[in-house]
Amino acid sequence: MVDKISRNWVGGLSSGMDTQGLIDKLMQVEKIPVERLERKRNTLSYQKSLLQEINLKLFELQNRATDLTFSRTFNSKKTTSTNDKILTAAATTSAKVGSYTLRIKQLATPTKVASSGRLAGPLEAGHRIQSAQPLGGASTTLGGLGITPGNLQITVFGGGSHTIDLSTLNSASTAADLVNAINAQINADADLKGKVQAGYDTRTNQVRLTLLDTSKSMTVSDSGGDIITRMFDASSAFTLSSTVPVRASNLVQMRSGLNATLGDLGIDPASKLILIRGGDSVSLDLAGLTAASTIGEAIQALNHQIDATGALVKGGVPTGNPAHRLVEFRYDASTGRLVLANTDTADHTGFTLTDDTASQPGSNFASRLFAGGGAAASTADFGLKLISESFPATVRSGTMTIDGVQISVDVQNDTLQTVLARITSSTNVNATYDAKSDTIRLTRKDGSSAPIGVGSPTDTSNFLTVTGLIGGSQAAAAEARSTANLGLTLAQAAGAALGTLSPPLAAGVTPGTLRVTVNGESTDITYGATDTLNGVLDKVRNIKGIEDAYYDASAQRVVIRTSAKGPGVTLKVEDMWGGNLASLMNMPVTSVTGAATGSTLESAYGLSNIKSSAMLSASGLAVPVTAGTFTINGVSFLIANPAAQSLDGIISMINNNAKVGVKARFDPAVGGLELTSTQPGNLSIALGAPSDTSNFLSALGLLGATQKVGQNAIFSIDEVAGGADQVRQSNQISDLIEGVTFTLKDVTGSAGETITITTDTEVARKGIDEFLKVYNETISLISTRLTEKRDFSLEGLSDDEKKALKKEDLEAYEARFKVGLLAGDSTLSMVRSRMRVVMAGVVKNVDKEFDSLSDLGISTGAIGSAYQETQSGVLKVLDEEKLNRALRENPDKVAELFARESTTESGRGIARRLKDVLNEFTKSDGILTRRVGRSGVANSNSEMDRQIRLINDQIIRQNNRLVNRENALIKQFSDLESAMSRYQTQSQAFANQLAQLTGGK
Repeated sequence: MVDKISRNWVGGLSSGMDTQGLIDKLMQVEKIPVERLERKRNTLSYQKSLLQEINLKLFELQNRATDLTFSRTFNSKKTTSTNDKILTAAATTSAKVGSYTLRIKQLATPTKVASSGRLAGPLEAGHRIQSAQPLGGASTTLGGLGITPGNLQITVFGGGSHTIDLSTLNSASTAADLVNAINAQINADADLKGKVQAGYDTRTNQVRLTLLDTSKSMTVSDSGGDIITRMFDASSAFTLSSTVPVRASNLVQMRSGLNATLGDLGIDPASKLILIRGGDSVSLDLAGLTAASTIGEAIQALNHQIDATGALVKGGVPTGNPAHRLVEFRYDASTGRLVLANTDTADHTGFTLTDDTASQPGSNFASRLFAGGGAAASTADFGLKLISESFPATVRSGTMTIDGVQISVDVQNDTLQTVLARITSSTNVNATYDAKSDTIRLTRKDGSSAPIGVGSPTDTSNFLTVTGLIGGSQAAAAEARSTANLGLTLAQAAGAALGTLSPPLAAGVTPGTLRVTVNGESTDITYGATDTLNGVLDKVRNIKGIEDAYYDASAQRVVIRTSAKGPGVTLKVEDMWGGNLASLMNMPVTSVTGAATGSTLESAYGLSNIKSSAMLSASGLAVPVTAGTFTINGVSFLIANPAAQSLDGIISMINNNAKVGVKARFDPAVGGLELTSTQPGNLSIALGAPSDTSNFLSALGLLGATQKVGQNAIFSIDEVAGGADQVRQSNQISDLIEGVTFTLKDVTGSAGETITITTDTEVARKGIDEFLKVYNETISLISTRLTEKRDFSLEGLSDDEKKALKKEDLEAYEARFKVGLLAGDSTLSMVRSRMRVVMAGVVKNVDKEFDSLSDLGISTGAIGSAYQETQSGVLKVLDEEKLNRALRENPDKVAELFARESTTESGRGIARRLKDVLNEFTKSDGILTRRVGRSGVANSNSEMDRQIRLINDQIIRQNNRLVNRENALIKQFSDLESAMSRYQTQSQAFANQLAQLTGGK
C-alpha cells in the first residue's frame, strides 16, 4: 500500500505520454461509487428537510389545537361602560354575562405628608446667637420632670440580671442624656447588645424602650432612683415581650418648642442676664415668670424689655413697636431653637449674652440654652456672593429696573446686601432683607401706597424674577388701630394693672372678654383687673392670623395687624360679656379690611432653597442631616456619609425600593420633601423607628408633620347588597362580583354608570379561524407532498456537481428535484389519515346539536360537492352565521366540542383529540421526530441522521481508497518513466560506443 507520494513530479518526460491525464481519467472511473453515495446522501438530506418542515407545521397545528382547549378561548368576556372616563371594568372567564350599575360617591386617594415649613435656612442671618439644642423635648431636664436619676436593672428571662449604671446622670441631665446613657450601657453588655434599645420619639416627645429581639422577654426596673416609676410604670417595673415590645414614658409630659417651660429646661426663673451690644450693657431678667412659664412667654417678656430700652431700639427712643427693635429673641420653628439676633441682617454690630451671676448667683438662662460657661457671643452670617447663594434659580449679571431706575447686578462680586444698598441709595424705596420670612421687602420711603414698579423689557438680569419681586405682593394687612390717643406710657402698658389705668384711660376697665375676629374666625380672650395691657396684647398676638399686637407709645395707640394681606382680609376687635377694653382702647367699632396696595412690596416666596442635587452637608438645610439610618413604613434606609449623598440620591433610594410603599419628591416651589403612599386609602405613613440613628426625617420636617390621610373609595352597586354603600381602600374593586374588576376613575352623577358584560365571541372566533388556517396549511402541505409527481430524469447531485453550479442554478435544480421525494410516504399518509378521522369525528356525551364540526357550519365542502373538491381535506366555514350564533348563544357547548376531557378518545373534544394524535408524531420520541429529528437541532440521533452518518462514513472510506489508488498510479507511472529514462540512457551510450568503434561511419 502506498502511503505517501510526492506531487513534485512531471510525467511523460521519457515516454512522451500525458501521464497525469491518464491518471485523472482512471480516477474518474474509480470515483463513480463515491458520487453515487453523495447523491444518495444528498437525496436523503432533501427528504429530511421536507419532513422536518412538515413536523414543524404539525407542531404549530398542535399549539393551535391546544389554544382551543383553554376555557379563556370560548369563555372570554368583554366589558363596556356607559362612560369609560368615569368607570371601566375587566372580566375574566368566570364572570357572568350581565349589567351592573355603580354610583361612585368618593374615590380612594393616597396619603401624603410634606415637610412642615421650609427646610432651608435664611440666605443670611446677620449677627445672632442660637441655642445649642432644640427647645424642650429631648432637651428636657430630668429635674424638670421631677425625676431622681438612679440605676436600672434588666432581668432577661432565662438569661440573668444586668445593671444599667446611670451614675453619671443628675437632675440637670436631659432626656437625651438618659437615652444615650442607657444605650451606652446596653452596647457595652454583650448579653444585651442588639436585644433592647432606648430612643426618643420626637413626634410624641416620649422616651421609649424597645425590645429588638422578640424571641426574648425581659423586665426593666428601678434600682436606686425613680426613672421607671416616674416615667413608665408606677409599680417601678415593666416587662418587654413579643406581645408588648415597646414601652413609652406615658407618665410624664415632655413639651417642646414654644411650649417647653423654664422648668423643663432647668432654667431658674430668677435668672438675670447681661446683654452687651455696641458698647451698651443692658440688664434683662425673667421677672414675673415661674418654672411653669413657657419659652414663648419668656420670649415675650424679654422682648418687651428690649422694646423699653433705648440702647436696643432704633432712634434710641422706646416706642413699644416691634419693628423698631435692633435685636430680638425669636423662636426658629425650622430648627426648634431659640435665637437672639439683630433684626437687620445688614447690621454688623455684634453682641454677647451673659448670665448675671454676680447679682443673681443662680442665673443660668444663657448657660442652659446658649453656652456652657454662661456667656455666648454672636456669630456673623452675612451671606455669600450672589453666584454662590442658594436661590431657587441662578441669578444672572446685568441690569434691572425698580421704580424706573436701572440698577446693575454683578453676581461674581455682589452680595445680597450690596444690591439692596444700591436700590435704597438709587430709588425712593428702602430695600431690606427679612431673615424671619426669608424675603426682600421694598418700602416707600414716604410711607405712601403708590405702586412700586419692578422690571423693564430692557432688563438683562433675572434678579427680580429669582427673588420673587416680580409677582410679589404690595397688598396691605388689615390693621385695627386706636382711633384716639390712650395717654399711656410704655411703662404703664407693660407693668400697670388694667384696674389702675383710669385715668389716663377714659374709664375704669371692666373685666370681661375681648373678641378678635380674623376673616370670620373668632377668638375670645378673657381678662381681669390685674392683667396688664401688654399681657392682653401678647395673647392677641398668639391668635392664628394675627401678625402683631402692641402698644405704640410714640402714637399712644394700640395696633393690631393681621398676617394675611389684601382687600379680602377682615379684622374686628370688640367687647363681649360685659367687658369694655376694646372701647377703652378706642378700637374701630366696625371691621377693618386690608388693602390691595400698601407701602411695602414683598417677595412672593422665600429666597433660600434647598439644593437637592448637592451633597446633604452642602444642600442648605437649616438642620444638618446626620449619618445613620431612618425608617419609613418599617423599611430602613442608610445615610452612610452626608458629605457624599445628595437629597436627590436619597429620593431615588426611596423610590427604587419596592417594599416601602411610598414615592418621594422634592417640591422646589415650597422647598420641601413630599411622601405619597403608593396605595390609596386611609392608611397612614409610618415615619421613624426606635432604632433610627439619623435625624433625616426630622431635619426634613417630616416627623411631626400633619399627614393628609387618604380617603377610601365609597360606592354602591345596585345589584349587590341592595345597593348599599361599599367602602374600599382602593379604586380597583375585585371582591364583589366574581371575575369582575371595576376601576373607579371619577365620581358619578346620581344615576350612576353601567358596566355591561358580554361574551367576547371575537376571541373564540379568532382562535377557531387561526386553527382552521394552520390546519388547512398543514393538510394541504402533506397532501401536496404525498401526491407530487417525481421527475425521475433528475438525479441527486454529487458534491462536485453542486460546486460547479451557480447559486441560483443550484437552487432552481434542487427545487425541481425535491418535487415528489415524499410521494406515497407512509408516515405522511398515516398522519393525514388520522387528522382527517379526528376532524370528521363525532364527540360523544355532548349536546347532539354540537357534537361535530359540521354542526358549527365547518366541513370540507357542501353536501353534494364533487370528490375532487373535498379529497384534500381542507376545512371551510360554510355557514358564518351558524358559527357566530353558536359562539354567541352557546359558548360552553362549543367549548365542549373542542376541549372536552375524557378517559376515552371518542369522548374527548376534537381539539384535544387532535392534539393527542399530533403529539404521537411531534413529541421528542414521536413517530416523525424519531425519523427526522427536529429542525435546527444539531447532533440529532434520528433514523435519517443515522443513515446520513453511515453514508458519510462510507464516503470517507471510499475517499481514502481513492487517495491510495491515485498515489499508487502515480508511483507506477513514475517507475515506468524512470525505467524508460534508464533504457534511453543506455541506448544512447551504446550508440556512442558503436560510433566510436566504426569511426563515425
